[in-house]
Amino acid sequence: CSGANKWFYDTWDTEEDMWKVENPDDLPAAEVLYCSFPSLKDPHHDPGPEQRHTGEVVTFVPWETFAEWQGTKSRADRGERYERLKKAMEESLLEQFLTKIPALRDMVDYVELSTPASSDYYVRPVNGSIYGLMPTPKRFQSPWLRPRSPVRNLYFGSSDVAMVGVIGAMMGGVLAATASDPVRAVRMLRGLA
Repeated sequence: CSGANKWFYDTWDTEEDMWKVENPDDLPAAEVLYCSFPSLKDPHHDPGPEQRHTGEVVTFVPWETFAEWQGTKSRADRGERYERLKKAMEESLLEQFLTKIPALRDMVDYVELSTPASSDYYVRPVNGSIYGLMPTPKRFQSPWLRPRSPVRNLYFGSSDVAMVGVIGAMMGGVLAATASDPVRAVRMLRGLA
């Protein structure tokens, strides 16, 4: 396996990306899997003699399924139904992932699933999302999603200022730096080229 990101689609309908996870006793397969291997991308990562690496599998689930647990602090606060759903999702996603990349099956040592309720608790995003606001035309027309705020010397830099994802977050930082000190930011950017 390489450090390349991998997308697996089991549908031709790219608008049908939500995994319908309402019933832990009858979970269908997720239509979309995004797989990434952060430690394989890091040239400074020392996998040690056991060659340990990290991988992540992401898919899309409806917030409505997890909304009832909004504001809860931990697994203990979420109850048995949440735990059953989370365990069923974890087992299903892991099996789907290992079916796609079977060479990794014997290498899995530890698995942990995060849900939108987890994201809600740790980072308070809108409706448990992990990549910020939905990238819709309305969002990009918003006058509030700019690097320069109406408050003097307050700047925003994130994926919500630019575009979703890691590159969007990086560009949000570049836009914030440029808005706060255009001359110095341009000099710095020229020095990187």
